[in-house]
Amino acid sequence: MVELAAARVLLALVVLLLGACAGTDAEVVATGDVVPVDDAVPVDDAVSTTGAVPVEGLTATLDQGRMDVVAGQVLVRLTNGSAAAVTVQGLSLESTGFAQPMTYDRSGIVVEPGRAVDLRVALSEVVCSGLPLEHEAHLDLKFGDGRAGDVVLPVVDETGRVADLHAAECFAAEAGEVASLSIVGGPQERDLGGAPVAELTVRVTPQGGPGSLELVLVRNTTLLQLVDPGTGERQPDGYPVGVTVSGSDRARDVVLTVVPARCDAHAVAEDKQGTRFRFDVVLDGREDTVGVAAPAEVTVAVYDFVQRACEES
Repeated sequence: MVELAAARVLLALVVLLLGACAGTDAEVVATGDVVPVDDAVPVDDAVSTTGAVPVEGLTATLDQGRMDVVAGQVLVRLTNGSAAAVTVQGLSLESTGFAQPMTYDRSGIVVEPGRAVDLRVALSEVVCSGLPLEHEAHLDLKFGDGRAGDVVLPVVDETGRVADLHAAECFAAEAGEVASLSIVGGPQERDLGGAPVAELTVRVTPQGGPGSLELVLVRNTTLLQLVDPGTGERQPDGYPVGVTVSGSDRARDVVLTVVPARCDAHAVAEDKQGTRFRFDVVLDGREDTVGVAAPAEVTVAVYDFVQRACEES
């Protein structure tokens, strides 16, 4: 019984401590990332569904941070400009640009008055229909007065990042109908001018689609810098490729010669996109970029190369 009473006291203390932290700017409620809102202005633009509870002052925007790009997700930022807290029991993001509803997998997220909370959802397959991009958040809400119900909010892509993402994905899909890019095999290391370099092979595989795809330039990554394969000279603006393929050609390889772009202590530990290369391409006269990421096992081998090359430099 003494142990049980002690456990209850400890639990009560934890609850009190959590409550004391609830008002700080660094607050994280449940698993939503809460951010302060300096001048929240009530906006009555909630769109009610059948049996829905109207909400004055609740707005939604769409964004994508650097970590979200790596994780293949976007964030829905809910801003509470009303005078009362609201609890999000469920959220589903629906968009004309994506095939399936994108659902937030947790509930019980409290959005206090004058606060905003970021709820992240995994992206579904892109739909390239040419229709205008429109986004809606379907919310299951609970209020402090006991009311509960469904609300549909328009979601605004204020920064345009999701629109850019959608356009890039649609371009990449179209380019992929002509030819796909993949990194095959591990890095091949050699000495070039007295310094270690690694070679990565990008396979260009025609897919039978119409038109032609020109690989113009491959760009450096946050972790790797391209060098001239003959001289070892670093290429600050990327390395010219100059390869054009059509959908009926045979597969061909492009070899990238790289060295570490940085050797500080956090180069590998903080890396998120260091083995993802961006190619400037031309698809039937249209210029854009397509990406190719190394498989996990190749990424690990590249990290090992970077560590050894930095130790030798």
